[in-house]
Amino acid sequence: MVGTQRVRWNERLRYAGRLYASHRYRAASLVLQDLVAAAPSNLDLRMLLARSYYYTAQLSPAETELRRILDSDPTHPSAHLTLARVLERQHRCSEAAPHMKAADTMTARDLLALRLS
Repeated sequence: MVGTQRVRWNERLRYAGRLYASHRYRAASLVLQDLVAAAPSNLDLRMLLARSYYYTAQLSPAETELRRILDSDPTHPSAHLTLARVLERQHRCSEAAPHMKAADTMTARDLLALRLS
């Protein structure tokens, strides 16, 4: 039974990825909701779900997911950047600014590290 559940999980994950890749973000978000519920600590799934929400203008659920990601990993540059964009789309620019700055700082630090290595 456990093997069967793993196959179903992997199939659903691939299906969600295909939906997302084909820009069917609303459908992808429905599949991803179940996957995130089953694996709430998987930040990659949460990020994909948050982006699916963002692309379908579901800004409140996107914000919720992004804040959960940042609660788990405050140094996640993509989460900061996406949260900044979500807040900007809601005309909450003063709230977005620190997240945009954090994303810029983290990305600049990573690029500098690559250049020096």
